[in-house]
Amino acid sequence: MKLRKKYRVFIFQPYPKFGGADRSIIRLINGNKSADFTLVSLTKCNYSKYLNKKIEYLEIKSSRVLFSFFKLREKIKYIINKNKYDKNIFISNQNFANIISIIALLGFNHIKKILVERNNPIELDFIKNYKNKFIKKLIPITYKYADKIIGISNELSKDLKLLCKKSVTTIYNPSFDEKFYKINRKKRNNKNKIILCVARFEKQKNHLMLLRAFKLSLEKISSKLLLVGYGSQKKIITKFISDNNLKNNVEIIKNPKNVYSFYKKADLFVLTSLYEGFGNVLVEAGMFKVPIISTNCKSGPKEILGNGKFGDLVGINQTERLAYLIVKNLRNPNTTKISRMFKSLKRFNIKTHIKNYEKVFKKL
Repeated sequence: MKLRKKYRVFIFQPYPKFGGADRSIIRLINGNKSADFTLVSLTKCNYSKYLNKKIEYLEIKSSRVLFSFFKLREKIKYIINKNKYDKNIFISNQNFANIISIIALLGFNHIKKILVERNNPIELDFIKNYKNKFIKKLIPITYKYADKIIGISNELSKDLKLLCKKSVTTIYNPSFDEKFYKINRKKRNNKNKIILCVARFEKQKNHLMLLRAFKLSLEKISSKLLLVGYGSQKKIITKFISDNNLKNNVEIIKNPKNVYSFYKKADLFVLTSLYEGFGNVLVEAGMFKVPIISTNCKSGPKEILGNGKFGDLVGINQTERLAYLIVKNLRNPNTTKISRMFKSLKRFNIKTHIKNYEKVFKKL
C-alpha cells in the first residue's frame, strides 16, 4: 500500500516555459521526498520530460491571470476536499500571480501560502504602465496575508521588504547542478573567440548595450557573438545587427535542444540586464569555467559575482567600458576570478535549496 505524503504542495506558475523559474521549480520537485506536487498553470505544462516522478497537472483555462482567480479558487477547494493531507501548501511565483493567488485563496486559512518573488520590485518602475502601477499598489495590500514570502537574492529580499512591509526570506535558486562536473572541463578549441549571451529577447535584458559594445570590440579583436533566446525584442535586435553590418559576427539561436553545449564553446559570457532577480545564467557560465561580465544591476549579479571578485561588473549602459572588458577578457582571461567563481558555486546547489524549502514547509 502506497503511503500518503504529509504535504500537498501546489505550485502556481501561470505560463510555464523553460526559463530560470521553471528550472528552479523542476529541481525543487525532483529533490523533495516529503510532498506530493500539483503544478497549476494557465497554459499547458510539459515539465514531465524533466521530472523524475509523477505529479498532477491542473490547467486553469483562462486567457489572463486577472480572470483566473474564481476558477483557481474552486479547483483548489475541490482537490483539497477530495484528497486529505496533513498540510496543504500553495506556492505562487512572480508578483502578478502572487496577488491573484492571495485574492483567490482569501478565507482558506487551512492553506499555507508562500509567495516567491523572482524579480526586484524595481522592474515595476523600469516599465512604466498602468499594470505595473496597479501591481505596486497591490503588493503591500495583498502580501501581508502570505504565510511566507521568499526572495531569490538578498538585495531583492531587502527591497521587497521595504515595499510590502513584511519579513522576506532569501532562498537562492538551485542553479548549480553537480551532474555537470563531468562535462564542464572540456577544452575549448574555437577558431574564433566566442562570446555567449543566454537571455530572453526582452527590454530587461538590454541586448542593444551588448551589441553596441560588441561592435566597438571588433575594432580591437575578432570574435563571434552567440545570442541564445527568444522574445518580443527579436526584430529590434535583428534590425540592429543588419543595420550595423554584424551578420557575419552575430548568430541568433532560438530554442536550442541543449543550451549547455554553448557554454562549453564560449570564451566569454556577458549579461547586460537592467535588473535581475537572481541570474541563473551567471551560475551556469561559472559551472563551465567561462569568464563572466555582467551589469552591476539589482539584484542577483553582484551577489553571484562576489561584488567583482568572481567576474567583472560594469555599469548599466556603460558601453565603452563593456567593450574594453570584452577585449580584456578575450585576450587575457582572469584565471583567478574563474577559479574563485567555480569554488563559490556550492552556495547555489540543489541540496541546500531543498533543505531550505523543507525548513519552510515544516514551520508553516
